[in-house]
Amino acid sequence: MSQFSHVPKPIPDPILYINALYNQDTNPNKVALGVGAYKDENGKPWILPSVRKAEEIISSDLAKYSKEYPPQAGYPLFLKTCQELMLGDDHIALKENRVATCQSLSGGGSLHVGLCFLNENYEGHDFYFPGITWPTHFVLYEKVYRKTPYFEYTYLYEDGKLAIDFEGMKRDFVNARDGSVFLLHACAHNPTGIDLTKQQWVEVKDIFKAKKHVAFFDLAYQGFATGSFEEDGYSVRMFAEEGVEMVVAQSFAKNFGLYGERVGACHIVHSDKHNSQLSANLQGVMCTIIRKTWSMSPVHGAYIIQTIGQDPELKKQYFEDVKTMSSRIKKMRQMLYDELVRIGTPGDWTPIKTCIGMFTFTGLTPAQVEYIKVKFSVYLLVQGGRMSMCGLTEKNVAYVANAMKQTVENVK
Repeated sequence: MSQFSHVPKPIPDPILYINALYNQDTNPNKVALGVGAYKDENGKPWILPSVRKAEEIISSDLAKYSKEYPPQAGYPLFLKTCQELMLGDDHIALKENRVATCQSLSGGGSLHVGLCFLNENYEGHDFYFPGITWPTHFVLYEKVYRKTPYFEYTYLYEDGKLAIDFEGMKRDFVNARDGSVFLLHACAHNPTGIDLTKQQWVEVKDIFKAKKHVAFFDLAYQGFATGSFEEDGYSVRMFAEEGVEMVVAQSFAKNFGLYGERVGACHIVHSDKHNSQLSANLQGVMCTIIRKTWSMSPVHGAYIIQTIGQDPELKKQYFEDVKTMSSRIKKMRQMLYDELVRIGTPGDWTPIKTCIGMFTFTGLTPAQVEYIKVKFSVYLLVQGGRMSMCGLTEKNVAYVANAMKQTVENVK
């Protein structure tokens, strides 16, 4: 008998499990609305034209774009591009040298680095997650913080209403111990697609300044949500300008379509103006964390990001590509909503068109999610019936709407 025979069967990741079931499904009408990956109008993966051009530039000069080890923190031009995309080219925090940046492995790796940094270098803090969030947040926290419990703050109303309970949220921010850390979704909240307004972000910022809270932003969808890096980066840019100290986990999986490249960055924004030594120290600590985990970050994705970010024409093309993706998602939201209403589907489907970004809470129950999967081969995430809008196309939207109508009529 193997010495490892005691190892139990693992609990499958809910998102990856749904994708595996979809791949095994033989129904020609099947629709994947679980995994968060952009697809074009034909339901196929889309490589951005700007990314294709960057790939050509990189492959034409392998002496310049070599496969050697990069600097521990990442290439300087890559780090510069990350900061400029996050904050804008001339943000005051960059001018005051208040930003420390290190390349990381997309969203998950960036979150891991940020969590390790806080756990090892910020003693005695309480950590808060929104009442509903990306499930992987909890997994990463427990891996890093071990037995230290986390807290949750109010996000949606408890009665199931698909709207932010902002008064409850503010109350939790105010009642928390000074200097607490709060995980915030910068835009396109995952999994609900329901975001704070600009005015609400201002109120949150004021509370954070008064309470000296640390903001931990998950920045996975900047530009992808509305088509504008400025709009989607409003919260992060405003917090940084006002001197709120924060950690930012930045991912380029969604907004560059680089899902398999695993490229991102972790930033620490501090409040000491023109203290470049502190920025260097913070970057050095992040490098140490990375050295103890995956050692060196991969270069190819970084080459793509810096090539696009430092070429004015390519950057212009990239911003158009981002608008193409966000516009198609908005179009599919409207089409699904219109079809649900046209065929008389019971319920209020307004959030389908008002939510932002890749995901939407449909409000379907676990039993309804199971029914629509078995009966129609439409795959959603069980949690809130989360739907990835990217899986919808003009060809399948009527099929999905009809499946939803029959589901809510037959499964109460």
